[in-house]
Amino acid sequence: MTPFAPQEFLLLLPEIALAVCGMALLVLGSIGRGVKGRAAAVGSLIALAVTTALVFWAQGQAPAGGQPILAGMFVLDAYAFFWKIVLLLATALTILLSVRFVEEGGYRAAEYYSLILLATTGMLFMVSGFNLLSIWISLELMALSSYILVGYFKHETRSNEAALKYFVLGALSSGILLYGISLIYGATRTLALTELPQRLAVVTAEGNILVGVGWILLAVGLFFKIAAVPFHVWTPDVYVGAPTPVTGYLAAASKAAAVAILIRIFFQGLGPVVIDWQVIVAAVASLSMIWGNIAALTQTNVKRMLAYSSIAHAGYILMGVLAASETGLWASMFYVLAYSLFTLGAFGTVILLERREYAGETLDDYAGLAQRAPVLAALMLVFLLALTGIPPTGGFFGKVYLFAAALEAGWTWVAVIGVLTSAISLYYYMGIVVQMYFKDSENSTPVPMRNPVLGAALMFCALATVLLGILPGFLVNFAKASVLPVVWSMF
Repeated sequence: MTPFAPQEFLLLLPEIALAVCGMALLVLGSIGRGVKGRAAAVGSLIALAVTTALVFWAQGQAPAGGQPILAGMFVLDAYAFFWKIVLLLATALTILLSVRFVEEGGYRAAEYYSLILLATTGMLFMVSGFNLLSIWISLELMALSSYILVGYFKHETRSNEAALKYFVLGALSSGILLYGISLIYGATRTLALTELPQRLAVVTAEGNILVGVGWILLAVGLFFKIAAVPFHVWTPDVYVGAPTPVTGYLAAASKAAAVAILIRIFFQGLGPVVIDWQVIVAAVASLSMIWGNIAALTQTNVKRMLAYSSIAHAGYILMGVLAASETGLWASMFYVLAYSLFTLGAFGTVILLERREYAGETLDDYAGLAQRAPVLAALMLVFLLALTGIPPTGGFFGKVYLFAAALEAGWTWVAVIGVLTSAISLYYYMGIVVQMYFKDSENSTPVPMRNPVLGAALMFCALATVLLGILPGFLVNFAKASVLPVVWSMF
């Protein structure tokens, strides 16, 4: 057990600062008429900027190979640093996408933004978690805030239903995950990722049944969090019922945080049973790619279509995990960041078409968009090309890296499924393109870019998506350097 040093709390200043800002915003929002929407958004962005600066500072205090802190409950390493940057970027974009929604929705702005900051705090703790218990507690902080965000349209039936379903199924998955953790502890007498591989190897060699059941239940809970088949049933209803900025936040930031802890637990904690969990990951990845893309074919609601697309993309991401190699890990990390950008951009387009909170969701809403809003149609085209995996976008290189990692590791049949299902996705993504460019709309009213902040966020997502498809090297090198603490602890 690593000795506990109180001064190590200083290394958690990014998380502490963000939590304080979130709580302060919540308190200020409950006084009188609360904080106005623009002021709350600006305050949240300032809090994220300060947190980002503190993340860089804390990373500079840690040794190159990483440093366990607070008796080994958390760790500061390059891997955690990568994911923190991804999460802070996704959160900042979510806040920019939310400005119009908050202003027109008539809900208290401070409460909304404080919940986003608190959920992000939980995510930052998650990616630095170095003990199964600290990871689970951090995950619950994220989840509880997310449940409320999903139901933030409290006067809308769909939002209430989505929040209730998400809460019930989320609580069930958290219980399963915690039960799996308890079984692992019962078998190995440790929850620390530094000690778990050695203990796990011993009890596995002894034929202890508890440890096998434990890590399978743990995997089930993690698969639920990334919306992988067959633990995906909450995703379509939650994505459709939640406010669209929250849907984008769940698809980008929440999925990224869940992938981060899945990789850390599988590679730093479950290394001795890698052959066993590879079989399960292969099955889950294949089913996610197949079902996610086939189910999306029949959807006429764009948010539900993107929900099933998110399930399919969970399968693509898992191909990198399946490879159990350095290439697979940095490919997954690259793809998650790229996916976060173009999926937030896609949901941002939906927000611009929304009227009175729910609209811009059906395929018919996109008919003739190229004539009514040519810039918006072009941006949506970029995001759809990236989701399909067509150059010159980051989605193309992301999938190429993932398929190459699977082939390199000998999982050819999974890579083939990935290629075939990507071809299937072309049909429903291009269905939106056909509506935008080749269908006439009865509504000839131009779509105004009424919110320059939202427009700027969409432009950033589109430019970053294209840039990752033309010059992916910088992010690839960043991801490669970040996986080393994980990879070398296992191989």
